[in-house]
Amino acid sequence: MGIDISSTGIKLVELSRSRSGYELTAMAAIPLPRDAIVENTIIDSTAVTHALVEAIEQARPGCKNVALAVSGNAVIIKTITVPMATEFELEARIEFEADQYVPYDIDDVFLDFFIQGMNAEDPELMDVVLVACKREVVEDYQLVLNEAGLQVRCMDCAVFAVENAAELTDEHEGPIAGDDTPPDAESEVHALVNIGANMMNINVLINGRMAFVRDQFFGGHNLTEEIQKEHGLSYQEAEKLKVERFADIHPEALERFYNGLTSELVRSLDFYSASRAEFPVRKLFISGGCALIPNIAIELEQRLGIDSAVLNPLKNIKMNRRKFDVEQLQRIGPMLMVPVGLALRNFDA
Repeated sequence: MGIDISSTGIKLVELSRSRSGYELTAMAAIPLPRDAIVENTIIDSTAVTHALVEAIEQARPGCKNVALAVSGNAVIIKTITVPMATEFELEARIEFEADQYVPYDIDDVFLDFFIQGMNAEDPELMDVVLVACKREVVEDYQLVLNEAGLQVRCMDCAVFAVENAAELTDEHEGPIAGDDTPPDAESEVHALVNIGANMMNINVLINGRMAFVRDQFFGGHNLTEEIQKEHGLSYQEAEKLKVERFADIHPEALERFYNGLTSELVRSLDFYSASRAEFPVRKLFISGGCALIPNIAIELEQRLGIDSAVLNPLKNIKMNRRKFDVEQLQRIGPMLMVPVGLALRNFDA
C-alpha cells in the first residue's frame, strides 16, 4: 500500500491489478493534529502512530507492506554525469560520486541512484539521477510505521511518486516513462506540480525524462493564512471557510494567494530555464490538495501563460460502489497522487 504522511494528515491507498487494469482495494484519509509534523519532520510521533492505526482500521488493507515518500530539505535529488558504466560498477563507486554533491556526511544519509541513459552531448557519458536523504528522517518514519504494525518495503521521493501516478491519467499525453531520444524543438516538456498543504513538489520532464525537480514550502496553508487575515478568523474557522464555503472567500485573499503561488512557480521555472532555456515548459499538470481549488488550472494558465490541467489518478482505477463512495473519491482524486504513485511501486518490473 502507498501511504502519504503529510503535515495535515495520512492518506492510504492499496491497489490490486488484473488484466483489465488497476482496482482500488483499500483507502483511508485521517487528519493529523496541527504541528504533529513540521517541515516533514515528525514532532509528535505518538499522534502520527495513532493516526496510522486509525487509517489501517478504517481501510482494512490486505497487506502490511508499505511504500512511503519523503520530500523537502532532507532530500537531495540531482542529475549527475558520469563515465559509461554498468549498474553494478556504478554501485561500487556511488558514494565517491555522491560525496561531491551531498552537503552532509555520506555516513549520515541513505543513497540511491537511477541510470537515465546516455548523455545527449557525449556518448561516452551517461546521466544518473542521484538521491540522498538524511538517515534520521527515514528512520523516524520507519519507527512510527513499525509501531503501527507496518513494514516499510520502499522509500520513495514524492516527486517520483507523482510522476508514477501521472502514467494513469488521460490528461497527461505524450511519453511519461522516459526514453533515450535526444531532446529537440519538438520535445514534450511538461511540469508536474503537486501542491499540498505546506509543500509543493515540482518535476519537469523532457520526453518523459526527469530534467528538473524541486520541493518548496508553499501550499494550501498559505491560502488559509490569507483567509485568516482578510476575514479575521481563527485557523480552524479559515480552514472551514476554505473547504465548505469557498465562494465566500474575499477576492483579495485569493489574489494574494495566487500572487504567492505564481511567484513560487515562476522562481522554480526560472531555475529550470537557467540550464534548459531551449526547452520551455509547454504544459503544467496540477495535483495535490490545492488542485481541488475551483478553477485553479484556469487561474494558473492565465497568470503563467502555460497550458494547465488538473490530474486525477483515480479516473482510470476501478472502484467497487458497494465499498467506496466513488463520487467523493473522484472529487478528491487529485490529492491522492502521491499515495497512488507509491502503491503502484508494487507492480514495478
